[in-house]
Amino acid sequence: MKLEIELIYKQYVDYIYGFIYGMVQNKAVAEDLLQDTFVKVMKSDIDKIENMKAWLITVARNTVYDHWRREKRKLNLMPFIRRKRRDIDLKLDIERGIEKLSPKLKEVIILREINQLNYKEIADILDVEIGTVKSRLNRARKELRDSLEG
Repeated sequence: MKLEIELIYKQYVDYIYGFIYGMVQNKAVAEDLLQDTFVKVMKSDIDKIENMKAWLITVARNTVYDHWRREKRKLNLMPFIRRKRRDIDLKLDIERGIEKLSPKLKEVIILREINQLNYKEIADILDVEIGTVKSRLNRARKELRDSLEG
C-alpha cells in the first residue's frame, strides 16, 4: 500500500499541483492543499479506483473548495517569472481575468486550458453533462476576452 501511494504521488504530483495552483494562484496555499489532498488519498481505499487521474482531480477540487469555504477571502495572484514586460503584462491580465471568474468557470477553464483535459474527462470530474462543460468554457472564455479588451 505504501509503495503504491508513493508511485501514485510520483506520477501525479505535478499534475495535481498544477490544478490546485491554477485554482488558488498562491504557491504556499497550493503546497498546503496538495499535502492535504494526498493525506486524503492515503486514507482512501484506492484499490477500487478505475480512473486515478480523474479521482485525484476530484479529491483536489474538493480540497480547494473546502479551503475556500474555510477562508472565504479573495485569492492573491501568484508570483511571476521575469520575462519581457509585454509578456508579464499579458500574463498578469490573464491571471487577473481568471481570478475574477466564478469558481465553476475558473475550474473548467483550468481543467481545459491548463490541464489539457478533454470535455468528457472534465464532465466526469465535475459530474456534469458535456454540454454544461462546453457552456461554462464558452462563458469563461467570453468573460476572459471581455476583461482583456477592457
